[in-house]
This record gives sequence, C-alpha cells and structure tokens, in this order.
Amino acid sequence: MDQDTFYRLLGQTAATRLVQARSESLTEQQSGPHSLEYVGEVKGVQYINDSKSTFLDATLRSMSHIEKPIVWIAGNLAADIGQGYVQEFLRERVVALVLFGKPGERGIEALKPFTEHMYTAEELRTAVFVARELARNGEVVLFSPACTSGDGFANYEERGTEFKRAVKDL
Repeated sequence: MDQDTFYRLLGQTAATRLVQARSESLTEQQSGPHSLEYVGEVKGVQYINDSKSTFLDATLRSMSHIEKPIVWIAGNLAADIGQGYVQEFLRERVVALVLFGKPGERGIEALKPFTEHMYTAEELRTAVFVARELARNGEVVLFSPACTSGDGFANYEERGTEFKRAVKDL
C-alpha cells in the first residue's frame, strides 16, 4: 500500500497533510531566540524580535499572540499581503507599519488600502528609530520581517541581532 492510499484510508487528503505539516513547522519556528523574543522596553513601549518569521503566515501567527497595538517593522512583503482577510487581520492589530529595505522591493502597492500610517526606511536601524517615534506607551514594536534575509544580512540571526543592537541604542 502506498502512502497516498494509506492517508486516504485515514480520511486525510494531501491538502490536509500539507496544512498539518505547515502548522507543525510554524509551531517549531516559534521557539527560541529571534522568535517572539522580548528585547526590552523604552518609554512604556515593548520591543520584540521575531526575525525568524521569514514568511507572512509566521508573522501573522506571531501577531496573534500579541494583545497590544503593534507598530510592525517588516521587510519585502509577499504578494499575499493584499488578500482581504490578511488586510482585515492587520487592520485589527497594526497601528503603523515601517518597511525596511531597498525601494521597489517592498510590496507597497498591495498595502495602500491597508494603512495611512506606513513609512519606509532603507536600513533596519533607521526603521527601528522611525518605529520609536511612532510607538506610544502601551504599544509593541514587533520586528517580524515576513521575508527572507537580504539587504546585507546573511540570515535571520544576523538580522535579529542588528534589531536588538538598534533597540539597545534607543
């Protein structure tokens, strides 16, 4: 008996298995450094490093764990950011968005209906300083790029370390 027949007998389709595997992968991703890692608090604003969230669904999952208004620092966003249910979720959670990276690689067009409070910065360090100016007491600055590393970073660890350095310099 092949694997597909076995899973069909169990009542599981290939799509169900894919969703299960993706969910398990996201659960594994949400532990350890650079994954909802508390960095510190400045003037009543908490700073959280979620550099390990390299896909939009991982970022959305991280946001679902935060109960305070979010100033989100993101990178080059995927096309699915423009889907209605994603934008509705973001409207409920995000008060401002700071995109970092090279112009033209950010997915800004899909975000225009989402927020008036959208800012850009070419460097992550600048994005952190912009977020500091936007965030109010009781809010959270979430660094969750929703993209792979780039813009001068070798990997998510290096990118997350740079975020933590910038927060410590606030």
